[in-house]
Order: sequence, then C-alpha cells, then structure tokens
Amino acid sequence: MSKMTQEIIECLYKAGRAVYNGDCAVNGYVKNIVERFPGLISDSSAEFYIGLYSSLVSGEGSTWNQNSDLLKYYVEQIAAEWGQDVGSNALTGGLRFARNKSRDFLIKDLMEIGEKYGLEDRGNVVEIVAEQSGDVATETSGIENVEIDKAVSGIKQYISNKGFTYPDGLIENFYLSLKSKPFAILAGTSGTGKTRLAKLFAEAMDADYHMVPVRPDWSDGSDLFGHADLNGNFVEGPVCDAFSSAKAHPDRPVFLCLDEMNLARVEYYFSDFLSVIESRDKLPDGHIVTDRIDRYADGIPDNLYIVGTVNMDETTFPFSRKVLDRANTIEFSYVDLKPSFKSVSVQNVHKLKLNNSFLKSNYLVLNRDCSTANEYVTEKCAELQKLNEILLKANTHVGYRVRDEIVFYLLNNKDSGNLLLEDDAMDFEIMQKILPRIQGSSSAIRKMLFELYEFCYGNISPIDKTREDIGSQMAEAAGDAKYKQSARKIGYMMTRFEEDGFTSYWL
Repeated sequence: MSKMTQEIIECLYKAGRAVYNGDCAVNGYVKNIVERFPGLISDSSAEFYIGLYSSLVSGEGSTWNQNSDLLKYYVEQIAAEWGQDVGSNALTGGLRFARNKSRDFLIKDLMEIGEKYGLEDRGNVVEIVAEQSGDVATETSGIENVEIDKAVSGIKQYISNKGFTYPDGLIENFYLSLKSKPFAILAGTSGTGKTRLAKLFAEAMDADYHMVPVRPDWSDGSDLFGHADLNGNFVEGPVCDAFSSAKAHPDRPVFLCLDEMNLARVEYYFSDFLSVIESRDKLPDGHIVTDRIDRYADGIPDNLYIVGTVNMDETTFPFSRKVLDRANTIEFSYVDLKPSFKSVSVQNVHKLKLNNSFLKSNYLVLNRDCSTANEYVTEKCAELQKLNEILLKANTHVGYRVRDEIVFYLLNNKDSGNLLLEDDAMDFEIMQKILPRIQGSSSAIRKMLFELYEFCYGNISPIDKTREDIGSQMAEAAGDAKYKQSARKIGYMMTRFEEDGFTSYWL
C-alpha cells in the first residue's frame, strides 16, 4: 500500500499499543480495522503494522517494506510516551529499516526526531554474552552476521544464569537440530526440563515463544488451525497466534512448543505439518517457502520453529516412522539429582536479539545446496551407507530424507566452526535419526544390535559373546567407543532384549 491516511496510521498505532499491553488479541483489531477502512488496508498489512509497535519498542524493528509516514509517527509517539530509553529503541529499529532500504530522506527525518527527544542511535549493536571469563563481548556487525559460537555461548550462559543446567553438548545439539530442520522433538522422563529448554532457548535469543498443550482428543488438523462453528463463524485454533506472529515479524524467530505432543496420535492431528514441511524450497532472495497449509496460502513461515515435548510412558502414543523421519528426536534420559549452584546469577542476564538467519536452514536439497562440500558429503554418505547396510538386515534401514538431514546437521556443525567435535556430531545424529526406529523381538534385531555396536565402537569390540550379560558389557565399554552415546544406548537396548525378549529405543 503506497498511500496511508493519518487516521489509519493513528488507528494502527493505538491497536499496536493495546496488543503490546495485552488488552486485546491481534486478530480482533485486524478485523476491526479492515472493516473500518474497507479497500484501504489488507489483513496482512494491518497485522504487520500492529506488530511493528512491539518490534520498535524492543529496538528490533523490521526490514519488511513499510510506510515511511507511519514509521516516523510510531517512533515519535513511542518516544513521547515512553521516554528516552524506549524511544532510542524505536529510533534504532526505524533506522534499521531506513538504512536497509537506502531511504536517505527517512534517515534524515528519523534523526531529526531523535534530536527532538534526545534519543540515541544505537547502531544495531547486539550484545553477545560470551562470558567464559565473565566478560561481555560486543558484536558490531549486526544481528544477521553474529558469530555462531559466541551466540551459542551466550545462550548457554543465559540459561545457566536462569538457574538451569543441561548436559555438555545438549544446547549445541538443539541449535544444530533446529538449524538443519525447523522441527525437533524433546523426549524422555517427565520433569527433566524439556519444555523449559525450549522456552529458555527462545527467551535467550529474544525470539517469540508460544506454548500449546496438546489435548488427548485431537484427531485432525482442525484441532490445530481452527474450525467453523454452527453459525459459520471461524474459531481460530491454538497455533494461529504463532503463525500470525511469524508473519508479522519475518526477521524474528518464533517458537511453537507443542507440549506433551504424543498425548494424541501425532500422525493424525499433525499430518498436514508432516507433509507440508517436506515441500520446503528456497527462493532466489533466500526466503524458504512451502506449499499451502490449511488456511495459510503462504505455507509455513520460514521463521517458525516447532518443538514437541513428549513423555514416553503408558499414558502416551508411540511415534510412527513417518514422524521420526521428519525430526531430530533428542532424548532426555540421564538425570543427575545433585544440584549445581555455580554460574547462577540474577544480574547481567542478556538477551541476544538474534535475527532469523541464526536458525534458518542453509541446506534444503543435497545435490544443489551441498555441491561446494562434495568431498566431505561423499565421505559422510559412504559412512552412512555402511550403517544402512547393517540396518537393512532387520528392515530398519533409512531413506534419502534421513541421509540428507544427517548430512545437513554435520555441515551446519562444520560451518559453525565445529560447535561439536565431528565424532560427537555424528554420535548425536545416530542417536536421534537412526536408533529411535529400532524395535522388535526377532533374532535379526539381536544380530543387528551386535553389528551396530561394532560400527559405533569403531574398532574390535571387547565384548565376550559367550557370556550372558552382553548388554552390560556393551554399556561398560562404551566409554572407549568412537560414538560413545550410541554405543551405550545400544548396550541398554541389548540388555532389555536379554531380559524381555523384546527391545526398543524407548526404554
């Protein structure tokens, strides 16, 4: 929309302020404004400009195309109402757009507003909490170009300062999993911090976070996206707010946490997501698009990240291979009940304000996107082929999708300067993409577990096959294995096979 009246601008500003203060949901204001100004503003534009208020208050702003008169009005009103500190945030957010679009006249006008209210142009400086020694490093290249290792260190420090600790490598693994594909599952014992991890990770990078508790009676996509009532009125579903936020703030990551995801059958109510997420493709401008999903013609926004938390017990449903193939399944099993009081502080807890490029996938199609690393990819695929030949003997082998996503994970780790040691990265992927598929009671399963252990051990395994406690031997010797976590897990799975005549990844 090239022309916007002052009346519409003021109306949008008031709506944005009200939504920010929690007085009303965004969708109610969108409908009201579109009906009040028919033909002058679209639903998507109204939604974006209402959300822009929050983005400017936080200092983030947006690089999406926007009306200059509206932007100047927003910055000045925020400065007048909130004072210099928040006003400086708004100025910085507004200048970010103006500089990105090279609108010199707008930069000049915004700087004049800044002088009028004594505002500070903070120049897109992002604080990165790299506090290995208590120092705060400053990243001046902008939120799009932050160094990954420093950002991950900052996230870990933020979570630690909030009083939560996780095993070594887990935060890095969670980041790489989401970077490889925007769908991850956190599985394990109840009360181990799965939901808290998703929330704190999002909070640390100043992402938008939405939690949706899954109901056991969900059976199809309408339980997520909404339905028409008996009067023909559309009732929005619980994920619509996350979709709306992702569309309104395309540069800001949005986390959608489906809590206790397997209280209902995932492949029933989540089938649309599972199918549409496979249609992702990259446009020339770098945006990732998908096919339509439900009433969202533009598909799944490329800044929406879905995290499911699951408890594996008698009250929940198991996962099908269709689900497991499409996610990294991170297990929370080991619990150290001894508390740790180090690194806990209520002061100097910094949010990083990271751009969506920090999490957005770089690799979607192996042959197209990984050609510059063809030697490395070929080497890793050869190793995966050996692994798959072992799986084939018990009909648990994987297809191209799993191969590609493991390669993408390994490449993202390599691109980040090796957040994880290379063997540790492959170890995580065997744990998350291969072993969860395995279950059964046949002799072929038992034989396959032997061969998988030898693969993960990486040398002549020290297992005495004449003894009855083979699983215990495997678990004890896993500390010397090439892929330690996977070798230990296979030992536990073998122990269950020995005791029950049946085994599964979900012990």
